Amino acid sequence: MLGLGKKKEEPKEEEAKDGEGENNGGDAKDSGKDDKKKNEVGSMKRGDYMIHIYIEEAKNLKTGGEGESVDPMVELNVLNQSKYTKAEENISGTGIAVWNEHIFFEPKNVEKDDLENGKIEIRLLDKGFFKDALIGYYEFDLSYIYLMEKHSMMHKWIIMSNPESENFGEVTGNLKLSITIAGNDDSQEQ
Repeated sequence: MLGLGKKKEEPKEEEAKDGEGENNGGDAKDSGKDDKKKNEVGSMKRGDYMIHIYIEEAKNLKTGGEGESVDPMVELNVLNQSKYTKAEENISGTGIAVWNEHIFFEPKNVEKDDLENGKIEIRLLDKGFFKDALIGYYEFDLSYIYLMEKHSMMHKWIIMSNPESENFGEVTGNLKLSITIAGNDDSQEQ
């Protein structure tokens, strides 16, 4: 069955390849326009934006030592505004912290330069009584996410590390999240 399926699909692929190389008057020109529209993601402009960050879960969290646990929470900083998830309690290093929290930033009248140079900073913290300890850190450029298809990155795992530790290259946890950025004229992926 699989072999027959391949034979049926191969001629279709060949026909498509042959058609792409031909110049049928205005057809090739129109085809190029369609490809450009399909691949175009837009550019960042001055205006109002909605930045939607969905924090899903974390795993493989580094703890202080064997048998210890952490109370992880996530701090997000976007264009000088910070927001936090709730803290999960007593998660062991091999455990999974699940948040499933949607966090929205809605900066207004943002300049193009601020958008192009802006960052999404993600800090994975161990909530403490007096002070929160950094477990891991990661950052994205706003423009990196905005220039992706549909201005979004969906359900991706990122590797966290602690730039403040002696071994800053050590993996201190993994965080799964989605990020979408929508401007005035954009639709937002949910």
